Amino acid sequence: MFVTITLNPAYDHLLYLHDVEIGQMNRTHSTIQMPGGKGVNVASTLAILGEEVVATGFLGGQGSRMFEEALRNIGVTTNFIYINREIRTDFYIIEEAQNRQTLFVEEGAPIERRFLNSFKDNFDRLLTSAELIEIGGSLPNGVSPAFVKELIQTANRKKVKVVLNVQEHIIKDCLCDGVRVFILNPDMRGCEDLCGKNVCEIELRPPVARDLFIAKGADMVILNSHSFEYTVVTKDEAWHGEIEPGKSANKLGVRDSLLGGFIHNYLKTNNTGEALKYGLGAVLSTARHKEHRNHPNSKAEVEELRLMAKVRKVS
Repeated sequence: MFVTITLNPAYDHLLYLHDVEIGQMNRTHSTIQMPGGKGVNVASTLAILGEEVVATGFLGGQGSRMFEEALRNIGVTTNFIYINREIRTDFYIIEEAQNRQTLFVEEGAPIERRFLNSFKDNFDRLLTSAELIEIGGSLPNGVSPAFVKELIQTANRKKVKVVLNVQEHIIKDCLCDGVRVFILNPDMRGCEDLCGKNVCEIELRPPVARDLFIAKGADMVILNSHSFEYTVVTKDEAWHGEIEPGKSANKLGVRDSLLGGFIHNYLKTNNTGEALKYGLGAVLSTARHKEHRNHPNSKAEVEELRLMAKVRKVS
């Protein structure tokens, strides 16, 4: 069983417009609302690929029941801690004339200590059956990187694999003091470097990943500078892969689909190159999803589209 943790989940609200006129009234011609957050997206991908997965974190407010129901409809088991605040909403503005997507992120509600304690108790119970946990996304108010580090250390003690899918400042506080991470997937949206190191150029990624992260406790690092190309680095090898998305590709959730597809395949094959190819198939299936969902359309489509990925060993 896999467990994904989204401490700061959100509804992803997609607004489709022909074009946006700044400072004017703009009318959408269609909208979509769905459960979101990096851990939620990874859980959705794993469920679509046939894995047993439990999504946990914090929910609250009137929309939470619908949030959980939508996840259960695609095969995700939900086990959230409820707080006394509304779930946040992130807005994606999709301008079709410009083929441009803009994201507005709402800040999460503060989390009281009593809810954090309830979460930790629930997390301990989930670990007894978990093969792997994935921690993804931003942190809500009142939650520090030290809380994430504590979760990782608890999983380490119980010998459960940890995937860390978070922002740079969280990684810096977590990857120390003997902490072990199976896969590290830094959230690099909106940046071109990592810890002051340039990772846009493919040849720079292996030494940066090994120096910054693998030497400090990560077994594997996934780096990317845009949504459709990725480099996976381990102590002994590095693979680069990319896939052509075509026009008007949906970018929502594609990085998390890559991670979910990679995990699904790697734990079965132990082959980094093949797992990257499979993850890229999940990326393209998500990008082409007719309903613009933040997960792949189907396992069969992922396995078909992975053949379109270009993957090569770079070191």
